[in-house]
Amino acid sequence: MAAMLPPEEFIVLLDSVLPEIARRLKSSIGLINEKAADKLGSTQIVKILTQDTPEFFMDQGHARVAQLIVLEVFASSEALRPLFTLGIEASSEAQFYTKGDELILNLNNISSDRIQLMNSGIGWFQPDVLKNIITEIILSVLLPNQNGKLRSGVPVSVVKALGFKAAESSLTKDGLVLTPASLWKSSSTVSQ
Repeated sequence: MAAMLPPEEFIVLLDSVLPEIARRLKSSIGLINEKAADKLGSTQIVKILTQDTPEFFMDQGHARVAQLIVLEVFASSEALRPLFTLGIEASSEAQFYTKGDELILNLNNISSDRIQLMNSGIGWFQPDVLKNIITEIILSVLLPNQNGKLRSGVPVSVVKALGFKAAESSLTKDGLVLTPASLWKSSSTVSQ
């Protein structure tokens, strides 16, 4: 997963890419500080930085991926400092499936498990007020990008080496199990 999802930065011109979310973010910030909400222009920017490599956890047959995210909201593309910076502990449900001899991971949903206010130019506030809109931003920006990178899958060469055409995956309490889906057809079969 480290090779496929390295730490990276996403910068989104929110009003152009996700106008409805931009409007709702402005409304949510207005509940915290009306003057700050009024500063949000049509070039408001959200910067999402993933920290480290996401961590993979298994528990009772369910897989989850946890990651640390820093999210900054800038009033405009010209702003040098963010209105605020949030630290987010997020997690997603991880689903595995196989396609031929590729093991593919897909992330579903995302939850902002903990949100911390790291820096604020609009005064101190309880970041949980923004939890729903922040989760929606991450779900709309980060998750599709990460799933696009994971879609290429990881070759499972042992599948072919063992003579199997494909494998199926399943989760147990303690791990991921690959089982043969079918055998290679013998080329020596005679047709009549």
